[in-house]
Amino acid sequence: MNDNVKKQIGIIVNTINGDPIYILKKISDILKKYNIEAIIIDYDISSYMNIKKAVKELKDVSMLISIGGDGTLLSALKIAIKYDVPVLPIYNGTLGFISEIPPEEAYLILDEYIDGKRSLYEIEPRTLLSINIYSKEKNTYKEHLAVNELVLSKCDGRAIYLNVIISGKLISSIVGDGVVIATPTGSTAYALSAGGPIIAPTIDAMSFVPIAPHSLTFRPLVIPKCDDIELELTKKSLKAMITIDGYDIYQFKNDDKIKAKISDKSCYIFQSEKRLFYDILRNKLNWGR
Repeated sequence: MNDNVKKQIGIIVNTINGDPIYILKKISDILKKYNIEAIIIDYDISSYMNIKKAVKELKDVSMLISIGGDGTLLSALKIAIKYDVPVLPIYNGTLGFISEIPPEEAYLILDEYIDGKRSLYEIEPRTLLSINIYSKEKNTYKEHLAVNELVLSKCDGRAIYLNVIISGKLISSIVGDGVVIATPTGSTAYALSAGGPIIAPTIDAMSFVPIAPHSLTFRPLVIPKCDDIELELTKKSLKAMITIDGYDIYQFKNDDKIKAKISDKSCYIFQSEKRLFYDILRNKLNWGR
């Protein structure tokens, strides 16, 4: 048996889509064989408060299993980051770009992992964003890790004016609906919809994507790990809104600052040996077709 596997494994399940009861039974049968307890989270964890609740319940697990689509996996990863444990994503939802392992294959991977073998899968590290938000009004700093993206956007219908500072140098000012700063994992989510590039998950970089800029000269950038991005509102804008992975939401005011860079930490996802990233890109997004 794998020495890294404790006697508890966490399962986060979306009970709305598909047939999770059958999947849960099959997983339960595998875990019983190894005398491992399943800690099942079957309530909605799309809210910040429920994420905090689940984090406490899953403090002693050695891995997580997510059953659902990419939204369920994102929630699972937010929890997994706290304890530095890997997540096995079982696709049972409406969108499965990251969570693309079908149930029958996932059962074999789980059995092999617990048994201490590794021929059907790899555990892939994923880049995280380290985000630091400074509030001048409160004179406080808040730190976050993002799996997908940081979004700074307008909140009252009017365009916002942003200064963009990269590695301490003012690069430009942007007028528009906002910007997305995304990890490679997040490059196929909101950032892609906003016109950003797709970044392979093994690349340590982030994308900077303007949202509806008022100039055709603003194009997305791919920025390496050695650089950081700082954003601030110009005097023409009074406030904006910060959203991190769709969970953490803050008001962003004039004279506040936000800085994003590639984190030294990673999150970890089981990936099937049968599928390359580019296979998933072609099959899920119809890339090149």
